[in-house]
Amino acid sequence: MKLIVIGSNSAGNAYALDAGGEILLLEAGIKMADVKKAIDYHIDEVVGCFVSHEHGDHAKYAGEYARWGVKVFGNSNVAKSKNFGFARYYTITAGKTTHLGRFSVTPFDVAHDVPCFGYLIRHPEMGIMLFATDTYKVPMNITGIDHYLIEANYSDALLKQNVWNGKINKSQADRIMLSHMSFDYTAKYLRDCDAQKSAKTVTLCHLSERNSDPVQFKSTVESALGVPCFIAKKNLIVDLSKEII
Repeated sequence: MKLIVIGSNSAGNAYALDAGGEILLLEAGIKMADVKKAIDYHIDEVVGCFVSHEHGDHAKYAGEYARWGVKVFGNSNVAKSKNFGFARYYTITAGKTTHLGRFSVTPFDVAHDVPCFGYLIRHPEMGIMLFATDTYKVPMNITGIDHYLIEANYSDALLKQNVWNGKINKSQADRIMLSHMSFDYTAKYLRDCDAQKSAKTVTLCHLSERNSDPVQFKSTVESALGVPCFIAKKNLIVDLSKEII
């Protein structure tokens, strides 16, 4: 199993979980042309795509994916905002698991400025992945996670410094803090979930260009948990095999 990062920032988000013969897409914020290239044009192996919420950098191309035959899953707000008029969009609800091939995906509610899902994703070649982005918190601690694909959008210290220096206005900073996860929160969440006992990899996603410190984020996670930490960026590939540690 491998994680392929197709995009992970405010310009567009998309990821692929490639199990060899079956591929699960996460988010639809990148054009299908780029997605096809990233998965070596194996569009016939895509079992589905799960979208976290309606914002364009996560769902803009969901209709395009569906027109290519991809089953797209998400909450009812995504359906309304994207005006899906065809059968390949599937509205799902928190707590109800969807099975696609050997993937099992369970959505859970997270806290954003619009309805938003995180996902627990299971596959025999990977174990369990927790995917959470565009939220200022994850509402429950979940133990026994093998792999994390989790937002670390900003550093509290850097964000405050940028407000102080006039690089970001306070209202924008307030919105960020009420809709995105800080690295400080993410690091605490990983500790609260006993990630040091179960995690094999941590991939930090959706980092702000101005308000984050990727080198420091990576170093801190690896020192605290003793597992590889990756910063999600275009073309990154992460081995998610169960046997990597």
